[in-house]
Formats: sequence, structure tokens, C-alpha cells
Amino acid sequence: MTQHKFGFILGRFQNVHIGHEYLIETALHSCEHIVVLIGSAQVEGTVRNPLPMQLRLDMLKEIYGDHPRVHIGFLNDLTNENDHSTMWGQYVLDHARSWGKYFGLPHALDTMIMGNDEERNLWFEEEQLKGIEQIVVPRDRVDISATKMRAFILDGDMKQWSSFTNKKLHAYFPILKEKLLSIQDGSIEVE
Repeated sequence: MTQHKFGFILGRFQNVHIGHEYLIETALHSCEHIVVLIGSAQVEGTVRNPLPMQLRLDMLKEIYGDHPRVHIGFLNDLTNENDHSTMWGQYVLDHARSWGKYFGLPHALDTMIMGNDEERNLWFEEEQLKGIEQIVVPRDRVDISATKMRAFILDGDMKQWSSFTNKKLHAYFPILKEKLLSIQDGSIEVE
């Protein structure tokens, strides 16, 4: 039984992997409904954000499109991706709430689900988070990152990539590889 009504997750999903699924599944154990926001939605074709928002959305919908409790939206950057101001935090909360209204969720936003490596504590003043519980999911529960996933793709290592990817997404491998190779210098970001 869930104890929260409406939670949200914000991620770039460059590309979707089992760590993202673990975060979403953890949220589903705690929340009746979840809004998954695809961040940096307006950016594509860069080393850090190579994939277009529509492709990231398609991958998430491939896994969760029919799930009655998972709702997928997007969020453009307000200023730049490294903005950790409380203005950014308010922007995130406002958009999570707006997406909840768009999807017809009957409850107020009450939960934010995030990985433990995030700097989200810098985004909010205490007052902004009043009534919103934060669920922190340790990243080491599933030791994978989108950076490693992109390296597997660029190396042509579908076997390794597939081991961290939902079977529903395996057909995306050549599409992802083409997108990554189209980046001018062909390099990947090292985090």
C-alpha cells in the first residue's frame, strides 16, 4: 500500500537504463501516481545531452506507456543545466504540479524521489518543500550510469549495454548509436 499520493522524478534519461527503472519502481512502492519529468528537454546533440527529448520520451513510454500510475512529461532548462538556485527549484516544483494537473491527478504534490548523488538540496529553501517528502534512492543499488551506457553504445558493446537495459529497449541500440556518432567529435562525457 502506498503512503503518498503524487510524487515526481526529474532526470535527463540519456539513455534509459535499469537504474532509472529502479528509481521509478521505488517511487511506485511509495506513491499512487508518479510524474516522470525528462529534464534538459530542449537540448540535444551535445556530448552531455546527445539524445532528443522525443527519443527519450519514446524509450520511457516503451516501458511505462500503459502503466496507469506513471505519467511522463518534460522540463526545459530554466537558465542552464548547472543552475542550482532556489529559483530553479521553484520552477521544477511548479512544473511538476502543472504536469500533475495536466494528467488529471486528484492530489497535491507530496513527494520528490531522487538519487543520492543529486545536488537537489541546493535547489530549495525549506519553505518550498513544506509538505513534500523527499525519498532518496541510493545510486549504488544499481551501479550504472548513462555515461557508462553511452560508452557501451559507442564501443558497439550491445551485450554489455543490453545487460543494463530493459528488453523492450533493445531495438533502440542502433538508433542510439547513430545519434551518438553524429555528435561532431564523437566523444562521450566522462563523469
